[in-house]
Amino acid sequence: MVEKSGGEVHFPKLEKPTGKKQTATVVVGVLAVGLLAIEFVFKPLFKKLSSSKDKSDSDDATAPPPSVP
Repeated sequence: MVEKSGGEVHFPKLEKPTGKKQTATVVVGVLAVGLLAIEFVFKPLFKKLSSSKDKSDSDDATAPPPSVP
């Protein structure tokens, strides 16, 4: 629990991470989240394109070969 003294709530001081290691960690994390967000948003589009490509491939495979005179 947070102790109240004199009616005020005191929170611990939050400091921004400094240093190359922390910055690199934050950058990698942001890139990972961004990649997942892009995949999540475009997944239906990728599925649609993939299924239409598969259908066109299967149509070609099931069609009889053209007759040669």
